Amino acid sequence: MAKLKLIFGAVAALGLLAGGTLLSTTLGTDVAHAQSSSKATVDAAIARGEIGEQIDGYLGIVDGQNPSADVRTAMADINIRRKSAYTEAASQGNVQTAVFAQLTGEKQLAKAAPGTYIKDASGRWKKK
Repeated sequence: MAKLKLIFGAVAALGLLAGGTLLSTTLGTDVAHAQSSSKATVDAAIARGEIGEQIDGYLGIVDGQNPSADVRTAMADINIRRKSAYTEAASQGNVQTAVFAQLTGEKQLAKAAPGTYIKDASGRWKKK
């Protein structure tokens, strides 16, 4: 548990990565992620049901959807920024990036708005 607290404490140092907005992690501290035109594009695609949050901490394309190139690019941009933040925080806490990302992903699923799609540990997309 102390290691996880160290990890999440390290996240505070990442603060406003790329001018990012904050997303809450499992222990209530904050992880920065991208805020740019990508965020607006992604938010709209989430509202349309094209993409959603996944338990692994990243955005993904909902099965059966075919988002535009702009949406795919924006999603990739945010995922790259998330991975950078996860990697930095995980290395400071001496844990694997995937572990940190999944802890954050679990919190993102819990925070997802009703009516949006999430992909949980079952590996299936479902509407929240």
